[in-house]
Amino acid sequence: MVESALKYDPSWENIPSHICGWLEVDLNTVAQNYTLLRDQLPHAQCAAVVKANAYGLGAQPISQRLYIEGCRHFFVAHLDEARALRPLVPDATIYVLTGCLAGTESDFYENNLTPVLNDYAMLDRWVDFGKSKSQVLPAILHMDTGMNRIGFDNHALKKLTESMGALAGINLQGIMSHLACSPDKTHPQNEQQRQLFEQVCKSFPDVPKSLADTAGIYLGESYHYDMVRPGKGLFGLYQAPGLQQAFTLKARIIQVRQASKGETVGYGAQKTLEKDSVLATLGIGYGDGLDRRSSGHSSVLLGQHKASIVGSLSMDYTVIDVTDIPAELYQVGSWAQLTGPDQPLEDLSRQLGTISRELSTRLGNRLYRSEK
Repeated sequence: MVESALKYDPSWENIPSHICGWLEVDLNTVAQNYTLLRDQLPHAQCAAVVKANAYGLGAQPISQRLYIEGCRHFFVAHLDEARALRPLVPDATIYVLTGCLAGTESDFYENNLTPVLNDYAMLDRWVDFGKSKSQVLPAILHMDTGMNRIGFDNHALKKLTESMGALAGINLQGIMSHLACSPDKTHPQNEQQRQLFEQVCKSFPDVPKSLADTAGIYLGESYHYDMVRPGKGLFGLYQAPGLQQAFTLKARIIQVRQASKGETVGYGAQKTLEKDSVLATLGIGYGDGLDRRSSGHSSVLLGQHKASIVGSLSMDYTVIDVTDIPAELYQVGSWAQLTGPDQPLEDLSRQLGTISRELSTRLGNRLYRSEK
């Protein structure tokens, strides 16, 4: 094996030689992040949001590890995610944020899933289905306090609180809302939403409440209520003291070439070389989930050296400039790091004008995936 461009890791010996892109998730770091977040909650429970395949990182191994760490409340977005999760966390409560859409009630019942009810029609269907089973079934209610995305709106909320009899047919497990601006601690909407949520909660004095996501935890204890719902913080996709990125994305160098001043690189000839250069091609591209906006605006790590991405990313390949990097670091077969704990995806996302979760959820099925 060629000496790697990164600090040697014996696990690389087990990576098949044809693999060009590798996503490695550190489950110990996920567990440490969960513990750190949980320890900031003197009174609230800490759930785990593992929707979108745990933000692209692998819901199955991550959920199983969090279950071992004591997590018993999991949130996903859609029914298929919940069905796949159920056998992995057998006695945990799984909440489905989209709720029970028409015709899915039996799936929720058979898989012991808890819907997040977002409107009156959904509430009525769930109550009617429970009656058909002669049961009062569990659910939580989602109250929109300012996101204007999903949940009971102001009109429906007023109707609901004026006629609480509509809730007699469900086992109400909780009331939740979602903060729109929690990463910005100074944004006035955070407190506006909290105050509105407080007003809503007065109609449900003995029902557990949930408002805070990862960033909401750091707004203070008044936002914690009975349960918090971190997602990005579990994986280090939110920068706060102690939280560490829990995954590394690496790509194999598959070719090295000399190129002359004045030649161009990649589709569209967008990059013209200003000097004679040494270029290395990585076997990874936007077909593996890389963002084409990275072209010309980001770099990879070879040891402690940064190598700029040059030219336009293509579907399967990315070209980097290794002209000023020691030759032993860019041999064919070596690995380059695109993101890791020392090269956070949060930093790259800011450079690209997006968010880290958009980037992580794009990571594709062609990548070799492993956990440690």
